[in-house]
Amino acid sequence: MKKILLVTSAYTGAGHQSISDALEEQFSRMPDVEVKTIEGFDLLGGTGRMLSGLYGVMTRHAPGCYNLAWRLSMKKKHPPEFRMTARLGRRRFAGVIREFHPDLILSVHSCFNTLLTRMEDSLGLEIPVVVLQADVINIHSTWCNPRAALTICPTKEAYEASLLQGMPAEKMKIIGFPVRSRFCEAAREKDPQEYTGSRPLRCLLIGGGEGTGSLRAYAESILRNTDAELTIVCGRNSGLQRQLQKTLVPQYGGRAEVLGFVTAMEQELLRHDLLVTRASPNMMYEAVVMTVPLITIGAMPEQERDNPRLMEKYNLGVIGKTPEEIPQIIRSLQRDDASRFREIRAAQRSLRRFGHAREIAACVAGMIHEERPENNPR
Repeated sequence: MKKILLVTSAYTGAGHQSISDALEEQFSRMPDVEVKTIEGFDLLGGTGRMLSGLYGVMTRHAPGCYNLAWRLSMKKKHPPEFRMTARLGRRRFAGVIREFHPDLILSVHSCFNTLLTRMEDSLGLEIPVVVLQADVINIHSTWCNPRAALTICPTKEAYEASLLQGMPAEKMKIIGFPVRSRFCEAAREKDPQEYTGSRPLRCLLIGGGEGTGSLRAYAESILRNTDAELTIVCGRNSGLQRQLQKTLVPQYGGRAEVLGFVTAMEQELLRHDLLVTRASPNMMYEAVVMTVPLITIGAMPEQERDNPRLMEKYNLGVIGKTPEEIPQIIRSLQRDDASRFREIRAAQRSLRRFGHAREIAACVAGMIHEERPENNPR
């Protein structure tokens, strides 16, 4: 039995968890593979959970500070702080190794890549570490650990950015971005209805798992200035959900629907024509798989800065910078029998791939050979 330790995090947004889920689904279909998934920040105990909590606070309330931290840490290939955190996580990591005896470690979070190889060194271990990059163009230096046995890049742009970070080409491979199987299966089973502009667009507005106050401004602009039918997903922001249900639904009737946290997002994409969302990689690629054109309304500072440009480069959607711009974009997508809308959908259809998660899982499992050294922590 091939044993893979999957290191991820659910504490820093939903994206890493979505990637982990996509890979676990594929590994579960391999009869000779056993996977153990762990929360990487738990290796550092309470300190790790406290540090991971700063991510949400900074990205929501102090994006300028997050931006500065990202830039400063980018200049350090392997910050000395990793030595301290490696010592902090050494004992818990050793316990996981003794309990599970993995043949390979797969990391899908940039914070753990150097940390894992440092902890291995301190424990006298020689377990191959494979890194799966979760960002698609703005690659931080922490994604680039030459000590890793292999780094899997989701895009050509990520590969080229990693080369500039000093990664050896022979230790990298471009496969693609893994999307959960339920999105792929839903896309296979039901192609979206052809849209010709003869009816109002069904729009889906998403503010991420936590929801954001700016959703209200975007929602009001769309409802006031277009004939679109709009579903607003507020995520875990129950206060915003109640507020929008109280104000928008009575005013706009059946044109407005307000939801909280959605677990079956593939079903929402199936029943909508257009997605208005932050340019997070997971949401972008899930929409592409299901051929739902996008309007991006911003991106996380630095980490997702160029994601809208990447989407625009491949004609997968349109960039919207302010709430006031979105109605104009929607109307432009409807003109000339929705020719622009159909052009984007055709580009998505030509670029989408259903098998990236399966290919990544097969690549990782294929790196485990029958004859392996014993790995017992010192």
